[in-house]
Amino acid sequence: MSQQPYKFSRHVENLIANLRGIPEDHSLIERKGPKDLDGIISSVMERYKIGIESLEDHIRENWKAIVGEENARYCHPVRIERDTTLIIAVTNPIIRQELQFNRTILLQKIHKIKNGRKIRQVVFKSG
Repeated sequence: MSQQPYKFSRHVENLIANLRGIPEDHSLIERKGPKDLDGIISSVMERYKIGIESLEDHIRENWKAIVGEENARYCHPVRIERDTTLIIAVTNPIIRQELQFNRTILLQKIHKIKNGRKIRQVVFKSG
């Protein structure tokens, strides 16, 4: 005989609970068995790319070389959307306009970074 107890469906367990006079389980979450913590940690690390070099990290490391020492004080890379668009937050409207004029030069400098060729567009946002 099996060591594991028989697993009833939620409907059957609610019928039994109703007969015994205890509250029924109407939660939307299905009961699952315990999971191994190592498996959970590795899946989270894989999903959020923890410990893996990313293009965003390379851009942040080389940010002053990309936009220049003076401009780097007024702007910073925020994120990469759809693997092709770099979002840059700019606090000064004059610097924002200057960066927009030099967009092609920025893209050329980004393309020199490892995996930088993926970036096709640069978008400037206030911030």
